[in-house]
Formats: sequence, C-alpha cells, structure tokens
Amino acid sequence: MDKFETEIYLRYKQIIQSSVALAPKECMPETRHVHMADLLDRYDAFCFDGYGTLYNRGSFVYPGAMDWFQMLRRVGKHLRLVTNAASDIDEVLARDADKRGFDFSTEETISSGCLLRKLVERLRRVECADGNAAKPLELREVYYIGRETGRNVLKACGITAVAMDAEPAEPIVAISSAKDTPETYARAVKILQRPGAILLVLNSDAWAPKIPDENGVTVRESVSGALSERLRRDSICDANGGEGCKTYYLGKPFPQIWERVKASLPSGSRVLMIGDTLGTDVFGAKVAGFDSALVVGRNVPAAELEADESALGIRPDYYLEP
Repeated sequence: MDKFETEIYLRYKQIIQSSVALAPKECMPETRHVHMADLLDRYDAFCFDGYGTLYNRGSFVYPGAMDWFQMLRRVGKHLRLVTNAASDIDEVLARDADKRGFDFSTEETISSGCLLRKLVERLRRVECADGNAAKPLELREVYYIGRETGRNVLKACGITAVAMDAEPAEPIVAISSAKDTPETYARAVKILQRPGAILLVLNSDAWAPKIPDENGVTVRESVSGALSERLRRDSICDANGGEGCKTYYLGKPFPQIWERVKASLPSGSRVLMIGDTLGTDVFGAKVAGFDSALVVGRNVPAAELEADESALGIRPDYYLEP
C-alpha cells in the first residue's frame, strides 16, 4: 500500500475513533478463507461494495461475483449495494448495476452521494459558536471536480456547480472523483485557502483497482479520497490561521452511511459487509458493528495483504474466495 494511502486511511480511523466508541478487541481476529456457501446460515443480510468487488468500469464483472449474487437472491437474503460512488443519484447507480446483471433496487442501493442532502441541510442551519449565532451557509453553489453526471447529486440538494474558471459565492469545493487538471486543482486550492473554506468529499475512496489486463494483472490508481487529501493539505496557509479548510467526508468508513444501511434492514439482522478495501469496507464494517469479508487481489494485492493489515491495524473476519 502506498505510504500516502496508508496515511489517508489512518486519518479516517483517527477521525472516527475520536467521535465513536468502537467495540474493543484485544487483537485482530484470525481470518478464515471461505466461500459464499459457507456463510449462508450465518447472516441474514449481505452488503456489497460495487466497484472492485462485484464489477468495474463498463460491463466488466468479476469472476464469481454473479454466482454470489444469484445464490443469495435464490435463498431470499436481504441484499444492499453500499457504495462510495457519487457519480450519480441512487436510482441511476441501481440501474447501472442492473445493466451488469445485479438487479439491486433503488431502495437496496445506498451511496455516499445520497448522504449529501442531510449534510447540506445541517450546514444551512444557523449554528451557534460561543453563544453567538453564526451566519448560516447558503450552500447554493460549489466548485466541483468529478464526473459530469455527479452534478445530478448536487442538483438533488439544490446546489449548482459553477464554471471551472469561476469561483462560488462561498468558498466551498466538492470532490466526487479524481478528474482534476492542473488548472482546476490550482483554482480549488485558491478557494480552499480562503477563511471558512469547506471541502466536501463525496467519495472517500483513496485508491481503486482498474480492470485486470489480459494477463490478469490488476493496476491500482489514486482516486477522489487521495485528491481530496492533497487539496486539504495544500489548503493550509496563513490566511486561514494554518488550519486549512474544514473537511466533511461522506460514505464508507464513516458512520452516517451505516446508519442508513441499518435503517433499511429488519431490526436484529445479522449483517456481513463484503468489499475489496481494508480502510473503507473492512474498517467501515467494524464501525457499523458488522462482520466483514475481504476479496483479496483487487484493492489489496495478495503479496501486500499482511503488511497492509499490520499498517492499518485492520483485518477482516473472512477472506472470500470466488
């Protein structure tokens, strides 16, 4: 795992542990290698990460993923797509998954982008500082870096993305994917160096796997979480007292998405989270109080697994085999 990636996921852990009491464990669990059939009687609900776990860009579906999904559908398990994708609204993300053969309904789809509305409503309310009412945010426009379709997530919250050569009325930048250029990055930094600036991280994933090549080799690339962390660090300047911008993270591993997942499931459900990333899927499951299964060889190369688990202090309950 890249040193920068490790720093990002350790930062996520620190943020969460400073505000959420997690169940203590004396040591990391012994992890079992299992197949999906081994887990059917243990859990009532199965949450899947999307990209890197079930599918990737275009029509690519990972070996074994469709077998898992169809097996769980046949036996009537509760299924959820829990994704950090903020490239569109949940209805569209569900349709995209369905086009690949995974028939998640909109109600079964829970994305980091769908959490933005609640955050925006909170930021728009008048809050008090030292007993004095602070001026609420308008939050009607932002400087946006991401896929064009991600503007639909903003629009659903009554937010407009300003032109790439413009600046929003309030110093707010939103990131949903690493689609920056040197020019857009420089402008985002300029905005975030203003006093009171806010960075909205709509997708907290730091690294993601590309589709395997013809030899089955998977290359990983830095994505929106890494871009956001670079922006956060570069926002630190004298103008804002050396503190940098205020940063809000949406999606896994942060608690808000798990609250949404739990509310969508029958009370008392035994839940397993299945994903490809230690810092978001596996640690996020711990935050939620769920068990976790890691698919190795995608966002966690097999040769780096032990070192990555040690660096992050994170280990899944299972390694899920295709």
